[in-house]
Amino acid sequence: MNTNLSDVGYRQAGLAGTRLMNQLFTHVCTSDLNRVIQTSQAILDRNVVSKSPHVKVDKRLRERGFGEVEGKTVSELRALVEKSGQSPEHFCPPGGESPLQVKARAEAFFHDLCNDLAAEFGIGQVETLQHAAMADGTAERDCGMEGNVLGEWNIEEQDSKTSGTLASDSNSASNDKTGVTVASNLQTQNAEGSLASNLQTEDSEKYNAQVLLVSHGGTIRELFRHLIDDLGCKVKSKRFAMKISPNCGISQFVVQLREGGKRPVVSCHFLHDKSHLEKAVDFDL
Repeated sequence: MNTNLSDVGYRQAGLAGTRLMNQLFTHVCTSDLNRVIQTSQAILDRNVVSKSPHVKVDKRLRERGFGEVEGKTVSELRALVEKSGQSPEHFCPPGGESPLQVKARAEAFFHDLCNDLAAEFGIGQVETLQHAAMADGTAERDCGMEGNVLGEWNIEEQDSKTSGTLASDSNSASNDKTGVTVASNLQTQNAEGSLASNLQTEDSEKYNAQVLLVSHGGTIRELFRHLIDDLGCKVKSKRFAMKISPNCGISQFVVQLREGGKRPVVSCHFLHDKSHLEKAVDFDL
């Protein structure tokens, strides 16, 4: 659903923005749903060093589409999964998506992000294990975009080639900092996430990109799955990594792009950090 942030969501987004106020972001990647765009804007409004990041809105960063189960309870979804006899990762609600389909479009987004940066820095194509068939799924759903607030952003876009640094930051799903930073924020019937990534070549610190990615909890989780399972990123606990991040939690990854079509080298600095949210008031909406 294309919902807006609640008062609690705005408060959490502001706290994430304060946490990241001195973090340079050269690029921002965000879902096109209102709550994520509002989260991104709240983060950038508080940033004192990212004056004109390149902003890209991408439907592939939307939350999982639940079809007929949209807006219903988790127990109702579980009942449908059990009735179908399928595993949860393969189950697709009527009119919705399976987790595997969400992973496929998260993969496709990451593949394109890496290759866009590789092209910008002149290092050629990068192998990222992109699947041959990428499901669009929820990317094509009508989510009531008349409420889209993108036009209200106070952000100057510039040609990304004018900067050797790329930064991306988000606040509403999960945030990781290690070359790629992911931020994630969950709310009632609402999950949003941010991903910030720092990409550089093997040869030079000159090509250093700081990317803020803002997305949704479920989508961020499937992107993490790709980084861990397919690209070999090491984490202390995969079980913890696969949790849905707290609202406006922050994770950070570093992604090193390499020439010659080699796969990126991905490392994780931290996952699901929420220390900056201690001043937020938690209550049931």
